[in-house]
Amino acid sequence: MMKELIKKTKLYAAFYKVKTKSYLRKSYLRAKKLKDGEYESYLIERTYEFFKKYDYSRPFAYRINFENPTSFTEKMQWIKLYDQNKKKTLYTDKYEVRKHIAKVLGEEYLIPLIRVNGKDVFQNPKEIDFSKLPNKFVIKCTHGSHMNIIVKDKNSLTKSEITRIKRKLNKWLKIDYSCFVGLELQYRDIKPRIIIEKYMDDGNRGLCDYKIFCFSGEPKFLSLNFDRGTDKYTETYFDLDFSPLNFVLGNHPTKKDIIKPKELSELIKLSEKLAEDFTIVRTDFYIIDGRIYFGELTFSPGSGFDFPNPITFDKPLGKLLRINKDKRKIN
Repeated sequence: MMKELIKKTKLYAAFYKVKTKSYLRKSYLRAKKLKDGEYESYLIERTYEFFKKYDYSRPFAYRINFENPTSFTEKMQWIKLYDQNKKKTLYTDKYEVRKHIAKVLGEEYLIPLIRVNGKDVFQNPKEIDFSKLPNKFVIKCTHGSHMNIIVKDKNSLTKSEITRIKRKLNKWLKIDYSCFVGLELQYRDIKPRIIIEKYMDDGNRGLCDYKIFCFSGEPKFLSLNFDRGTDKYTETYFDLDFSPLNFVLGNHPTKKDIIKPKELSELIKLSEKLAEDFTIVRTDFYIIDGRIYFGELTFSPGSGFDFPNPITFDKPLGKLLRINKDKRKIN
């Protein structure tokens, strides 16, 4: 039952086996000990590891040029170190960003939060009284990614399973997510907390993520993601006219015969409102029963390790990222 209720990625499963020799766990522990002057060499090594792991290029000789980055991959790593600001941290926080969305787009675009004893955000799992929750809900940590617990049938949970859920939340709250995958520094100053959202689905069609990639405030392309967190996960990329693109970011299979959403033009307009002042931001939405709901703002998709595939698109996509190289000298 627990396996059905809680979505576990291989990434997190590996991390929490204390005896594992997972490269991810070792990289996390190493990243926490880094000094500022060691960040570049660390990311050079991590990028090489990802290329080798996912077989994006042969031979494996990709090296980030932080002094003069030109490709998408290079600039994404550069941005993580030298293109940070307080807004990125604020809007990465899954609780605080809601205030921004309510102000810029409107509260109707927010997935409702579930309050318990008058509270809608929690610092400790002990504060969550499961007896007062609905039968379906989603628990999320505010300071990282993939830290979600989806409960579709609370009534079937045993006391021991609820204890295990709270134990897992406690572990997540102790993670410094800025070091978890690859120095996403916008996560560094987020206060770890917990929110509980209303369970949302779109019937038998399943929930689709609409992710719009914006560069210097302008939407350029989008991806539709189906069956996230399962073995059936797919990502399909389109231009703004909804014509299929010849590349993907990462190494996921694509889905065919996708119908253009009638809400596409509105999604693009909403993205424009949220993308201003950012070199790159991915704006994520859901469409449920004809209504658009905000998902999240992502400033370093895939921690910058979702390389263009085929890799020949690395240079062309890099031209979309307009960076100020002088920021590196200042930092």
